[in-house]
Amino acid sequence: MKQRCGNCGKTALVKVPYTFKRELDGRTFAGEVAARRCEACGETRVSGPGALAFERAPVAELARGEVGPQGFRFLRRAAGLQASRLAELLDVTPGTISRWENGKKPLERRAVALVASLALEAQGDRAATRDLLERLASRRKPPRRVVLGVMPHPERP
Repeated sequence: MKQRCGNCGKTALVKVPYTFKRELDGRTFAGEVAARRCEACGETRVSGPGALAFERAPVAELARGEVGPQGFRFLRRAAGLQASRLAELLDVTPGTISRWENGKKPLERRAVALVASLALEAQGDRAATRDLLERLASRRKPPRRVVLGVMPHPERP
């Protein structure tokens, strides 16, 4: 069954490249994704997976380079964190997060590194960094006794 244009309902759809652009901290991120354009009305539609792929692409680039206030906010959102939750995890006030993201206070290198790491982890599997931060933020006391599964030394009985 042929796909129909969501705008005019005709089936005159052709595959075309579509260029997404996003500006963060004075840097422009651009990338092409596959789209469909209606030859009848000119409407161009990008698939959800294509748009999502573009939204995720700047994370790796930002995580490797200099990050400003907009990039920090972008990475925080890519990590799936609300500003208030990030404040709890970093043991700062929500106002500090706001000032970092609005450029009213210089970003702390360790906060940028952590948020970049969390954003990268969010693109793959959930990793240990976030688990550790969640445990630290919960302020639960660690158990006094921990049983470790240690293998005996091969030369010892």
